[in-house]
Amino acid sequence: MGCDIHIYAEKKNKETGKWEKVGHKFVDVFYSEPIIELMQTWYKLSFNDAKVILKRYLNQKEPRNKAERHIFKTLDMKISNDPNFRWWDHDSTGKYMNPKTDQPYSGRNYNLFGALAGVRSDFDMITDYARGLPNDVSDEVCEISDSWDVDGHSHNYITLRELIDNIYYKMSDEKLDELELGTYFFRDVINDLKEIGNPDDVRIVFWFDN
Repeated sequence: MGCDIHIYAEKKNKETGKWEKVGHKFVDVFYSEPIIELMQTWYKLSFNDAKVILKRYLNQKEPRNKAERHIFKTLDMKISNDPNFRWWDHDSTGKYMNPKTDQPYSGRNYNLFGALAGVRSDFDMITDYARGLPNDVSDEVCEISDSWDVDGHSHNYITLRELIDNIYYKMSDEKLDELELGTYFFRDVINDLKEIGNPDDVRIVFWFDN
């Protein structure tokens, strides 16, 4: 059986000093790929251009031009707003599951898991050890973690500051690929986290299951 990560972002509330769970601010790669492929087919877009436009749409940005306005209208018709919609409902509805999520990363890269918490590989960890849940973890993330009970393990947390100061973030794309860490986490995910706030006021909290 494989090992999966459960990762959430938190931001410190400057007024209260408390950490709060970040909501559905991220885009799930798995669920966004068929939508991007549709955009590529219909509008002859490159993968990266389609990804940028989809992200702008999901973040409710204003369309930048007439063409983008047309694409947004198509996405209105093709992406379900039903919170109970599941990906297999596409066969009967022709719509796609909304790829917005509250988890910055949901992939399965064991080398990355080793770098994050010493799980499933011998990679040097970003932190000195798996720290467990932070003492000041948000109530929401604490409740989600508790729901996993003994099936959740190797809990850890890392601030955005630590992520951008670590050796992996400073590596070239070629080196990350050579180590089979990939660039998605250390480029796309960290860039998404940067948009949330100051590196000292944003962190990821995560654990694993088997």
